[in-house]
This record gives sequence, C-alpha cells and structure tokens, in this order.
Amino acid sequence: MQPLNPFLAAFFKSSLPSQCTPVHHHILLVPSTDVLLTFRETESGSAPAEVIASEDFLASHVLRVPSPNGVAGGKDGAQNLREVRGKAKQFTTLNGKSVVIKDAFIYSNKGFKTLAQAQLLNDIVFYPDVFEPRQWLLYYISRPLVGVWEENKITPAILVPGVRKRRIPDQKQTPNSESTENTAPRKKDIKSFHDLLNNFPMIARQMQPGLEKLFVEFSNVFRSPLPPPPSAEHIPDPPPNGSISNTARRARSNSALANTGDEGRLPVTENFYAEDDEDIMRASLETAVTTAIDLFQGVDKQQLSLLGATTDLTGPLVEKLIERYVTENVHNQLWPRLNALKRPYDLELEAKIRKMQFIDISQLGIAIDGGSKAKHDLIIQLGPAVEEFKKISAATCPQVMLDLLLSTIKIVSRLTDSSKSQAASSDASSEKPIMTINADTLVSFLLYVVIRSQVKQLQARLIYVRNFIFIDDVDSGELGYALSTFEAVLAYLVLDSAGLRRASRRNKALWDAAKTGTLDDLKKIMEPGSGAADDDELSESPTSSRRASTVHVFPFQAEGENETHAHDFSIPIRRVKKVAMDTRSISGDSEVSFHSRTGSVGTIGSALEGDISVNRLSQTNNSFGESVLMMAIQAERAETLKYLLSLADYFSPSFVLDDMNNEDTTLLSAAIQLGNAQIIDLTLGFIITSTTPEQLVSYLVQQDIWGRSCAHYLFNAPALITRIGHLIPWRQRDKNGQTPLFALCRSYDHKNYLEMVEAGLNAAAAAQHDGLPLHIDEHVDNKGNTLLHIVSNASLAMNILQFCDVDVNATNDKRFTALMVASKYGRYDMVRTLFADPRVDVGAKEIRGLTAVELAKDDDVRNKIDDLALFSMPPGPDARITGVVRAFFVEDATVRLVLKSAAPTDHDSYTVTTSRRSLSDFEHLPTLLALENPASWIPSLADVRSPFQIPSKPSRAILRDMQARADWFLKIMLMHPTFATHEMLWEFFLVPELQLDMMEQRTLLKTEARAEKVRDEYEPVEDVREVEQFVNHAREMIRSVNYSTKSATRRANNLGLVAADMYDSSVLLHRAVSTLQFLPPRYIDAFETYVRSIVPTQSNAQANLHSSFLALQSTVQALLASLSRPPSIISQMRAAKREADRNFNSLNKSRWPLGLLDDTRQRLYDEKEERARKSREEAANLARELRYTQQTVAGELAGWQELHEKMGRHAIREFVRGMVVQERMKLDGMLRALRKVRLPDTIVVGNGTRTPAPSQVREPEEVEMGESEDNSEA
Repeated sequence: MQPLNPFLAAFFKSSLPSQCTPVHHHILLVPSTDVLLTFRETESGSAPAEVIASEDFLASHVLRVPSPNGVAGGKDGAQNLREVRGKAKQFTTLNGKSVVIKDAFIYSNKGFKTLAQAQLLNDIVFYPDVFEPRQWLLYYISRPLVGVWEENKITPAILVPGVRKRRIPDQKQTPNSESTENTAPRKKDIKSFHDLLNNFPMIARQMQPGLEKLFVEFSNVFRSPLPPPPSAEHIPDPPPNGSISNTARRARSNSALANTGDEGRLPVTENFYAEDDEDIMRASLETAVTTAIDLFQGVDKQQLSLLGATTDLTGPLVEKLIERYVTENVHNQLWPRLNALKRPYDLELEAKIRKMQFIDISQLGIAIDGGSKAKHDLIIQLGPAVEEFKKISAATCPQVMLDLLLSTIKIVSRLTDSSKSQAASSDASSEKPIMTINADTLVSFLLYVVIRSQVKQLQARLIYVRNFIFIDDVDSGELGYALSTFEAVLAYLVLDSAGLRRASRRNKALWDAAKTGTLDDLKKIMEPGSGAADDDELSESPTSSRRASTVHVFPFQAEGENETHAHDFSIPIRRVKKVAMDTRSISGDSEVSFHSRTGSVGTIGSALEGDISVNRLSQTNNSFGESVLMMAIQAERAETLKYLLSLADYFSPSFVLDDMNNEDTTLLSAAIQLGNAQIIDLTLGFIITSTTPEQLVSYLVQQDIWGRSCAHYLFNAPALITRIGHLIPWRQRDKNGQTPLFALCRSYDHKNYLEMVEAGLNAAAAAQHDGLPLHIDEHVDNKGNTLLHIVSNASLAMNILQFCDVDVNATNDKRFTALMVASKYGRYDMVRTLFADPRVDVGAKEIRGLTAVELAKDDDVRNKIDDLALFSMPPGPDARITGVVRAFFVEDATVRLVLKSAAPTDHDSYTVTTSRRSLSDFEHLPTLLALENPASWIPSLADVRSPFQIPSKPSRAILRDMQARADWFLKIMLMHPTFATHEMLWEFFLVPELQLDMMEQRTLLKTEARAEKVRDEYEPVEDVREVEQFVNHAREMIRSVNYSTKSATRRANNLGLVAADMYDSSVLLHRAVSTLQFLPPRYIDAFETYVRSIVPTQSNAQANLHSSFLALQSTVQALLASLSRPPSIISQMRAAKREADRNFNSLNKSRWPLGLLDDTRQRLYDEKEERARKSREEAANLARELRYTQQTVAGELAGWQELHEKMGRHAIREFVRGMVVQERMKLDGMLRALRKVRLPDTIVVGNGTRTPAPSQVREPEEVEMGESEDNSEA
C-alpha cells in the first residue's frame, strides 16, 4: 500500500532507492504531508503530482552522508556536539546539488534555481512496503526545497443576500481603481510637524536655523535679568531685540498703562502681576507661532509643491501642526509659570473636590431608571471617560488638553442605554443605541468624571486651553461647546457645591459606621430620630475658601464678599464668549450637538443638591462600586450585615441580587472570597430564602470582570460544595478558561486539599445530570491543561484515571502530556501513578522531540522513571527483570545505553543494578561470544546507523531504534539455550565497569580449551550425508519460517503506516470541514475531538508488534547463519580429503629411475607423506568440529523453536492487549465527540464567555441550611 505522503509514494516507485547504496549513507528530506497536499507549485505551472514525481525534485531531497570516521556511539566520537552547535554544515544531494544545514534549518545552495529555506521538523525511521525492507532515515521539513509553493486556500461557498447587486458597482469601479492605484503613489500619512520634518528633510534643513533662533529668543524673554539701575558704573548696550522681545515689551507697557488707569484699585495687587505675566506669555507665544508659520511659508516653493502633492495636508492643517509643534517645545516654560499664577484658585478648587470624593452618582441630580443594576452599568460605562480625563495631567500642550476634553464629552455623550443582561439577549448585528443627553445631565456626568478623576490644576488647564490656542476657534463649534461645558462644571464646583460636600460627608459617615463603627452608630444614621445628631450644622458656607485666611494680609480684598467671590472665578480673562452651536457640529463625525441641548450654569441649581435621605444613603456606593452591604462583608462585620439585611425597606431582595462592585463581584462571591463562615451563611441564607430556583441559579452563574463566578472561589469555603454543589455551574470558564473544579485542583496549599477536590469531583459529576463519569474534557483551560496536568496528589490522579472520562494523553499548548508535566516538576508519585495506567503513552514526545524521562530535571527522578520502565517489562523465567531502559546522547557525539537488572529478594522487593554501556560495547559482546562459541546462533548488531549524520539535529528516532534493538538483543540472549547462563553476558549487565582486555584474554583461553575438548572428546563424522540431510531439512524449514516472519513483519509495518496516514488525512479533513460556516461550532469541536482520539501514540500496539517481529526475524537470520556453518565445514573436510588423496597417489608414481637421486626422492616422499598426514588430521579435526557443530545446532534448534514460539505468542498477546486498550481509547474519544454533537446550544453570559445552558434546576428545599459553627472549617 502506498503511503499518503506524495513524496514517499513517488520516491519508492522510482529507481532512485536502488541508487542509494548503502542506504545508511543517505537521508530523505520529506516535505510534510499537509504542505504537499494543500499547496501548489506556481513557478512551473505543472500539477503538484507531476512536480513531485519528477526525478529532479526527488533527488534534490536525498542527502548523501559520508561514512563516519568512528563507530556510531563508540567510545571515540568523530566530533563534539557542543563544538558543532550553531555551525553550518554543507551536504550534497543525490543529483549533485548542495544544501546547508544550520541548527534546525536547511537552506538550498548550489544547483537550485531558487533559494529556499525550510525547518527540520522531526525524524522517523521508515520501512517501505516491500518484502525485503531496508531501514530509511526520514527528516520531515516544513516546505519543499524545489519550486515556489503557494497555499491553496479554501474559500467558503456562502450565499450572501444581495451579492449580485453589490458586484455590479464593484465591477464598474474595479478598472478605475486599479488604474489609479497603479498611477498615483500612496500619499504619506503626516500626523505631526515632527513627521513632516522627518519625511521632508529639505524643509527641515531650511527651517532648522530659524526654529532654533526662535526657541532661543523665546527662552531669553523669560530668563533675561532686569536692566541695571541708572547709578551703575557700567551700563551695557541693550542687545538687539527680536520680534518676541518687542512683543513682550509692548505687552508689558500696555498692561502697565491699563492698570495705572484703573483708579478703583490699589497700585499693588496680586492680580496686577498675574494678568501682566499672562498677557506677556500669550503675546510671546502668539508671536512665536506666527514667526514659525512665516518660516514655513519662506521655504522653497518646489518643496511646498512636493508636500502638497505627496500628502493630504492643507494650509490650515499645516498651521495647526506648526502651532502644536511650537507649543510643545515651549510648554515647559509656559505651563509652570501659568500654573503658579493660578495656583491659589486651584488650591481652593482641589480642596472642595477632595471633600466631594465620597459622593454617589445618584446624588448628582441624575434620574436613573432600572435600579441598582442600571446604576452599576452607568458607573462602569463612565469608567472610560474618567480614564480619558485623567490623561490631561500628562498633556504637553493645550491642543492635546482640548482634544482630551472633547473626547471625554464624546465618551459621556455616547453612553449606551443597555445593561449586560439586555446585551446578552440582544443580537450584535445592530449598533448600540445612543442616549439623548441634555446639558444638565451632561454636566452631572462631567461632575462625576471630574470628582472621580481627582485631576490637579484644572482651572489653570482650562485657562491654558482658552487663552493659548490661536488657530482653532475655541469660542464656537464642538471645541467651544466642550470647553464651555467644563468651565460650567468648574464654576459649579467653586460656587454652588455645598450640598454635594454635605452629601459626601454623610456618605462617609455611613460607610465608616458600616466598616469600623458600632451598631449604634449605624442605627443613628439608618434610623434617624428626634435625638439623632446631624453633622450638617457644621456645613461650610458656599462662599468659604482657603483664600479667606489671607484677609489679614491683604485687607483690601475684604471690600465686598460678592466682589471678591466674583473675581475668584474669572476664568475667561478676555471678553465673555458665547457658544454658538450650529444645527449640526462642524465635525461630521461628532454627535454631541445632536444629543445635547444647550443649558447654562444657572439651570443646574437645586437639581444637583445632594440627596441625604436615608433611602438615598442606603443606596450609595464608594469609588470601588461597593455598597453598604459590600462594605460590611469586606470588613467581616456579621452583626452589621445581619442588621442591614433586616432593613427590607432599604435592602430589598432585588437590590441584594443586583448588588455588585466595579469588578462585578456579587455579595455572595465577596463573602466566599473572604472565607468567613458566618458571613457566608448570612448572605447565602438571605439569597436562598428570598429567591426562586431560577433566580438562584441565575445568581450563581453571574461572573465578575475576570469571568469568575462564586463557584471559582469555593476553595475558600469548601463546605459549600456539598450544600450548593448541584446548583453550581461547574463547566463555566473564566477568562483563563479555568472552571471551578480547575480552581479547586490548583489550591495546592489548602489544608483539606484532598477532601475538597474529591468533593468537587463528585459534585461536578452529579451536576452533569447524565449518570456518566465526569467529563474531564470540559475542564480544560486556555493553555490546554487538563486536570491531570495540574493535580499534584497521586491518589487524586488515580481517582481521575479510574472514575472519570479522561484523555490521559491529552497535550497542552506546549504539547506536554500529564506525564511530561509530572516528570518535569519532579512529581514522582504522579509519574508512578501514570506509568501504571496502560493507556498512558510513556514515549510521547513534545515539540522538541523530548520524552517524559528526558524532560526530568533531576537525575534522581530520571533514575526512578528508568526503574518504572524496567518494571513495566516482562520478567524472565527466574523472575529477574533485565532490559535497556533508556538511551541518551553524550557531548562527544556518542550514545550511552542504560541497562538495569532487578532481582527479587525474600521480602517481596527487588535489588536493582544499573550500568551504562556504549553501542561499541554491545557490538563487542556478540563478537567475543561468537569467538568462544562459533557454532551457536547470535543476533547481529553490526548494521546500526549513526544518529549524528546531521550533527546540529541528531536523530532521536535512530536513538530509540538503538535502544529497542539493544533491549531485544539482551532479552534474546537471556533466553538463549546456550548463553542464558554465560558469565560474560551476566557480567555485561551486572558489572558497572567493563574490562574489555581481560574479557578478550579470557575468551581466547576458552576458545583454545574448547578446541582441545572437541579434539579429545568428540568422534569424527564418518558419513556426512546424514549431517547434510539434517542441515538441509532444517534450513528448508527455517526458510519457510523466515518467509512467514518477513510477511508478518511487512503487514505489521503496514498497520502502523495506515494508522499514521489515517490520522494525517483526518487532520486535513478537519481543516477543510472547519471552513464550512453553516455548521454549528459544536460540530467542528466534535470532529476535532474525534481526530484527537485517533492520534497514533509513540508506543502503540502496531509499532510494538513490528519491533517484536523484527527481533524475531533477527533470530531467524542468526539461526540460518549458524545452519550455514556445517555445509562450510563439510566442504572444508572434502577439500582436505582430496588434498590427502592427491598426496598419497603421488607417492606411488616415481619420476626418476631406481637408484638415481635416492636422497632427493626420499625427501620429496617424506614431504608428501607429511602433507597427506596433515590433511587427514585436518579432515579428522573438521569431522570432529562437524560433530560438535551438528550437536550444537541440533540442540539449539530445539531451544530456538521454543524461544520462537514464546516470542511469537508474547508478541501476539501484547498486540491484542494493546489493541484492546487502543480501540477502547478511540471509542471513548468517539463518545466524547458524539456527546459534543448532542450538546444543547450554548448561551453567552457575563463577559462573553460561553457556558452551557443549565439542563436542570433543583428546588431550593434541597439546599442544606447549616449553622455557622458547622461551617467553621471553611
């Protein structure tokens, strides 16, 4: 059967595999299957199948690897991995091209038409579907190296209503738009004058000297010292004046004349210098802006034409940019002076705003329909306006301040008249409705914004905006409206805010009584009587200010209270401006003028007087949105909370259910977070007794801004799990995707962690209402972590594995399984629990190709995991367990294999011996054993590929193949009829350090002793026909077994390939199905669940069966090799006999006459006789060796037959057991997918997270109302 990957299918159909000889010196670079099937080659225009099947494409992805200098995994490595890390290495392809590999990336080099780059993803060992398979090493790469590949994106076929009508104008405009796009270049986007200077360096070069001189002169105006007096000895000549200096001098003289002409005032006042300095600053800034504009107009006309052609800037826009540029550069000189001039007024305003910080929005004259829910939504929606207004503190010029004022008003004017409950039920297709706000309501909202933001220097900032902007018209339009509205707000705060300050004091008194006061103090406020004290007696007068304390210093200011008060708030220093609003604002996208009606400060009046009735006070909230009930809960005042809940006139059930702070935390959620059992009982008892079952379930589902309901905080009150566990939304997710059960499992330091989590598991399973085990796939966070990933208790993990519906091999975003996480963080008990479950894939790999044991940071944990791997192996006949548990790379480019052997003791325990061997040690062992026992069959370990053929990314697939082959070799040798008790074999895995020299000497001595024993004790074979007949019959029988074994191995390999291809094709199908937008999302999720259920594991049953059959085949090959030795000995015997007969026959034929050369003839006769004797002795020894070989082969043949049967039965048994586990896991995955298909439609709650609709509502009578002392454990 051909593989799914088009490259592999085309490669093994071609003649190229026969050219790759030996196969161990070639590596296949295989483009990933999804790329070859979902991309197309755009350079040649041919079909992808034709491009892939071309010989150039195939040969360009085959690397020639030179033979290594040293043996793979030997003692002497050819290179050091640390030295080659990060270095590039060049390789040659099969068709002579060259590629460069550096780290995990491969780059095309010489011979390629286009330069390409691909990533080395992972490597596998591949056996093609042939009868005599050869082992190929495959590196999957992210994209092909030949051609230019482009993805075939799947365009969803969706019928949109009215698509034909919309296509007609689009088709008409398409040619014109394309022509304009081709002819007209894209214009530059200029946001500031800095961008203009950066994009047009010629303009910057011409303006730079003038701008520098301008800013220096501006600084000198405010930094120059006073002129020397006339009596000074030396009076220097005055420096030449610039335009700014002349303007400042004229401003000073005009201001002085104006003030000297005012006879109604004393000659020295603070306002005299304030107005003088402010006029000077304004005149200087105006002159600087005008000068900068003149500098710009003096630039080369060609540059100005280029500016107009390449940007959308006009003359007025450039003037605004220049004004803002100049103001930003002189801001640090203007703003401190202006701020100091207006500081007395700002101190008074800030003091009054601080006294109003405890005001509630309902006390600002705003009629809020909808109760506390609507009020909460209004506060939340005003939050962005408060944050926007706070930005004015960091503004660096008046233009930015004006923009922030306008944006704040726009945010306030666009408040949506919808609560979250309404938003949840309304469709999102229509825009949010905009409230129609009149001027009084707008001022009230802005009052709230100003009080909550606590911005400093507000009066100075508004004067800065009104008097230091020259280009924009701040007297009309939306800019003038915004500025005048804020001036009205500040005027009210200064002139008429005594009622708000009184309400703020009463609010604070109530809040302090609820949080820290006694119950009597609270009752005095909530139940006012004839003897109740009223703190309003000490309320300040509307005209009081901090400036009143300076009367004794400036007595002239006390001429009249009204006059002084009117002068205190003189924001517009210039003539009084009137705001004239057009029918529609100048800005087309502004809707302030549509949704606001003009009003004056005088119309605010009594509507803003703070309401301090008990009914209003009980409904107030602090800046965090906490009500009086919430404050009592946060302060853990049980008596206060009980008293407040008893006031049904003020705290109705609807108010309690809707009560939440700015973080959307409900009263019950806040109580549970504190963990106070008495507070929880009071709150929960009130809610249960005053709600219907539907209301109770809806209340428990409410989420805060983090998406967490009260159920997410049950670790603070685990006693509630048994009381309301059946009502809790256990599948509800927060913003991190964590469910309440997930939060319980993460509370590792809880004193009752085990009991709490077990109760949560039982309650969550019962809340499913389907009678099935707990569905763990419904409790996965946004990072893909399941409960098995996060639990740290082994007994809990055992409980989840046994009694819950769980995918034990589920991976998170880092592709870590639960076993990997436990190994990485050293949770050995968890590792042991997971190892004991047959469903767990112990060989699973993460993104980098590392397994769980390789991720362990501690050597002790790694050693214990090796012990677990050892005890998962079947024991031998003597109950001893021996095997190769792990292989790892060493820095010197060698491989080490960890051998472990566990022997049972008398006390139901094992003694474990650990040793480390290199691959050369494993190759040396069969050589010595074959030298000592030449007639025995021994599996071969000689044809092992080196894993370091690509040094920057060694092959872990080859490493694991080495481990598997070494493990099977060791197990076969321990079951061998001859070597099972050999001292050298036992010394190999029991002695920590091998002494190879002594082993070789001992083997040579044993070889000589065996030869002498054969010569002395064995009778020579007289008739070799019996031996030949026996050997031929045995070889024929073994050949048939060999054929069957190869056939079974091929089919086992096909099983693994088909399973992997099935998963790959399912992934591609899922990608295509995901584009079907008419399918409900749960169908797509269900299909994804199915795809995950068929992921082939690393230690799957098919792979284990194939490995077992390869080991079986190695024993068959070894036995055939041993059966070929008797015919070889027989042929040597016959050759020796022929040589002896030839020598004896030549003795009877004399070449010389008798009597002649008798000595020479005698010497030659003796030599021939000696050679004939030696040949006969050699034939006799070979006959004895044949006898020994025949007996050894015959004896081992019976043992091999028993071994072969045992290995085959064990392989089939393990395959069946593994397939049962594997298919059961697939069935569980399919049931999960089917359950998702049958799920009801989800509803959107809280902050938009999806949660299933409650399938069943229990009656509130089932809730156990326990006493507070019973829940003290919480």
